[in-house]
Amino acid sequence: MSKYIFLPLLSALLLGSIAIAQAAEELLPEQLQKIESLQRRADKLAFGELGTDNYHLAKARTWLDLALSEYHENEANGFVTSAIVQAETLLDALEKKQTNISMDTPAQVNGSEPVRPDLWNKIAALKKHEKFSCGQRPVAEAEVLLVWAGHEKLESSWAHAEPYAHSAEDLLKEALTSINDCVARVPAIEKIALSSDALFEFGSAELEPSALWRLNRLADSIKQETKVEEVELVGHTDRLRSDGNQERNQLLSEQRAGSIRQYLIDKGIPADKIHASGAGSSQPLVQCASSESKAKQVACLKPNRRVEIILRGSR
Repeated sequence: MSKYIFLPLLSALLLGSIAIAQAAEELLPEQLQKIESLQRRADKLAFGELGTDNYHLAKARTWLDLALSEYHENEANGFVTSAIVQAETLLDALEKKQTNISMDTPAQVNGSEPVRPDLWNKIAALKKHEKFSCGQRPVAEAEVLLVWAGHEKLESSWAHAEPYAHSAEDLLKEALTSINDCVARVPAIEKIALSSDALFEFGSAELEPSALWRLNRLADSIKQETKVEEVELVGHTDRLRSDGNQERNQLLSEQRAGSIRQYLIDKGIPADKIHASGAGSSQPLVQCASSESKAKQVACLKPNRRVEIILRGSR
């Protein structure tokens, strides 16, 4: 073959390869933009009237967590696309306030295979429980994690899938505990969320003097409300840790709830009436891009830094 013929052919092949590569590169950013757009929609619902415990919303957010993680793994077998479709379908229905949203979750989608039928049977049983609503969030998250486990098994091996299956199993135990507790628990009559930024300095569990009027008002309302039998305090933090030690976020959330508990006790609320705990950064209301500057992340994650006060009693 003449070099004069060969060179144009080579150039055409190279240009074709470049075009294919460019198309692939354009597809991935578009997919990432879609995920982030859906996350913003999900955050708006979570921070609104639905809250983070809604079954369908929790499932949608977990699908998006899956999609984002696998996107960064450069998945090309349709698994990310399937997760996006699942999330978008749920968010569309929630935004339209549909009341008949299906509670079915596919045991497999493109790029996965069914795993752990025993756990799917447990999920089906929990969904039939009369107090299912008390454990709906961990059940929703467990369902998606099982699909994720099926993807890891199909793509690699059971050794890669097993951690996801174990996480799903732990979530189902959490759901069962919540359901059992809910049966015996005094019902909630009011839920209040106070911003930690208004109560504490960043990273601190010491109450700010300027915030005490809020707690004084809370103490007064609890003492005046005769129907309140229990006060539950749950501290929450954002995910930021300069040292990467998330256990310290857990401790900080517990300490902040404990500080408020002690203040309410000092204001005359019986100690045996107040229960304090911490959830660390495990229950975020919003997700923020980690590619942003630290200052922008701190501002964006503000809704996650909070203390929830749940008043329980008879209506």
